[in-house]
Amino acid sequence: MIEKAAYSTAIFLLKTLPIVVIAIYLVSYSIRKGYMERFAKLLHPMLKKFGVSEIASASVAACFISPTASYSILSQAWREGRVDKGEVIAISFLNSFPSVFSHLYTYFIPFVIPVLGFAGIVYTAIRFASAIIKSAFGLILSRRWRNGEIKADLDIKPISPQENIIRIAVIMAVSYFAVSVASEYGLFDLLAESLTFVPLNPSVITIAGVEFFNIRAAVVLAAGFIDGGLHWRWAVVGLILGNVVSFSTRAVKHSLPMHVAMFGKFGVKIVLLNSIATLLLDIIFLAILLIV
Repeated sequence: MIEKAAYSTAIFLLKTLPIVVIAIYLVSYSIRKGYMERFAKLLHPMLKKFGVSEIASASVAACFISPTASYSILSQAWREGRVDKGEVIAISFLNSFPSVFSHLYTYFIPFVIPVLGFAGIVYTAIRFASAIIKSAFGLILSRRWRNGEIKADLDIKPISPQENIIRIAVIMAVSYFAVSVASEYGLFDLLAESLTFVPLNPSVITIAGVEFFNIRAAVVLAAGFIDGGLHWRWAVVGLILGNVVSFSTRAVKHSLPMHVAMFGKFGVKIVLLNSIATLLLDIIFLAILLIV
């Protein structure tokens, strides 16, 4: 079991860490060359109407390209005392839509929609609707919690890529390995097995159970069930239910390591608040699908 966990951790790092490394170097280079500042200033006139800060503009602008780059900027500003914890939380919510948008051309369009067809369109729309709601909430908080007046000049200093990469790699490896070991020993199976008491189509339970371990496998499985006659609505219900069941372990595996690496203990609070908001919205959309 330890060997399996170590192997899965290695695979995870091989697939994920290069993206993180590239994103960190790109944001460092773009900051050094002033590209990020220019892009933020182009976006800022629109955001300025909503009363958000210059740091929020920069973070949101970067998030359309890379969430990692966005949080690198936000982390740097927080460590320099240019934003307080309240504004960091607000901006993290505000980043929800651009964060999901950044996956549109890497995950939803090339994979989810082609595999699931109409069900994929509905599922993608729900994910975007949830992100828009969170961003709207973040906008309200950002206006209320912004630290001081909007600054006229955005001066972002280059970050240290090597320092960030080492810290993030270590935390991601340890966190993923710990969760993998727990999964190998069946500690998470109890949660998945509890769904057998839910009065839903067995295919829905199966999709949700598979998504607990791998979202892409769940999407492919849902497509197979649709081809076998399952109504598209139940396939979407299964995928959303899988989000509800797996939201905690997914946060621990993917979001938490990154945020803890960048924000320390405060990163736990950021992930927890965003995860709870996503969970509540998933439950609401799940209820709507079951009622309609």
